[in-house]
Amino acid sequence: MAIFYDVLIAKHNACPAGCTICEETCAKARNGGIVGMIKSVHLPLGGVHDVVTCKQCGEPRCAEICPAGAITKSENDGVVRIDETKCVGCRLCTLACPYGGMHFNPVKNKAAKCDTCDGTPKCIEACPYGVLSFGRSRPVVNYLGSDPVTHGNFLCQGCPAELTLRFVLRVLGKRAIVFTTSGCATLMVGGMGDDRQLTNPASRGLMPNVASIMTGAKRYYDRIGKEATLVGFLGDGALADVGFQALSGAAERDEKLIFVCYDNEGYMNTGIQRSGTTPYMGWTMTTPVGKTGKGKVEAPKNMPLIMAFHGVPYTATASISFPEDFAQKLMKARAVKSGMSYIHVITPCVTGWRAPTDSAIELGRLCVETNYFPLWEADNGKFCLTYQPKRVRPIRDLTRSMGRFSHLTEAELDEFQEIVNARYSTIEYMTKSEKPLTV
Repeated sequence: MAIFYDVLIAKHNACPAGCTICEETCAKARNGGIVGMIKSVHLPLGGVHDVVTCKQCGEPRCAEICPAGAITKSENDGVVRIDETKCVGCRLCTLACPYGGMHFNPVKNKAAKCDTCDGTPKCIEACPYGVLSFGRSRPVVNYLGSDPVTHGNFLCQGCPAELTLRFVLRVLGKRAIVFTTSGCATLMVGGMGDDRQLTNPASRGLMPNVASIMTGAKRYYDRIGKEATLVGFLGDGALADVGFQALSGAAERDEKLIFVCYDNEGYMNTGIQRSGTTPYMGWTMTTPVGKTGKGKVEAPKNMPLIMAFHGVPYTATASISFPEDFAQKLMKARAVKSGMSYIHVITPCVTGWRAPTDSAIELGRLCVETNYFPLWEADNGKFCLTYQPKRVRPIRDLTRSMGRFSHLTEAELDEFQEIVNARYSTIEYMTKSEKPLTV
């Protein structure tokens, strides 16, 4: 089984031209300046200014090919290390690594690579441009079970809804029963033709009645005395719009169900139409931009806040870009003894948001870092921000990362910023209440 724990992360092509600070710092810290374990790559003609280092692969090819058994992957932190006492200097590992992360020390005649400075990378401290960061996945890995989804999927390239569903089920377990309806996720849950992707039991209903189907299923399990984790995994169109009546009714009846809304802010599966959560001034096929159109003219529903004020025991917002926070919230939802749990997850649709196919995780991070989508929870009426950016980024950092807001003028961007600030202030105000808020 692959192990992924700690890894050095570099923003792609974000280095200043000619900068070698990280490489020089690494070489000095590691072996007296002979060779650095991180390499700067500058190709001006191609517009490339990047860094290359070890990916700490889950199944490292360098370890597989090493004839001396000198390379191992730690089960404690996931870091791939070289035992110099065993290394024979054959350099096969430098040929096997597909990422250029293996190096060679000509003085010692030994292979060399990044070992993250045992958890405190010196290159990060030295980089003045914020290109490097350190990811610790061990806290997240501890929450995860086996992957219940088969390889490959029918969703668009780069879709985070697929990753979100995998994550939800790896945390909640293989016994969780999944309910969904028409939407992007139905291609995974229900499959196409004879192909089905989930190993968990699953049911597909109509958009207006999934919460009702789940209620009936839960009542049946209660009657036969069997504990069951029932999870509704539905999009914003199915929960915030078409299926809201049944969802609201189930919340009012205190049904013990878990709902996860993957919010891509539109009806993406049927052609990018606007939904109740589509943002103000956002482009969709039904809120076009042109001589008269300026995108959606209505304010979006604050769906997680609406559910919190149903008085359900647990409500939260989440992002797959912040997996540990997400995992903790799923665990809290599963632990609720009586009543509904609702988790609203931002899942940037790279197709509908008109963004690069590899940008979904970064977009999810920007949604949080700009306070466009703050991470919070309401646990039995007690509101709490579960993540606060050290430096709140302007909304322009998010809007310029996609095409659906490219039509906004500077004045409209200022208006957008005011809306974001006001919505965040609402949540921030509620977190300051010393007593649980009741409805």
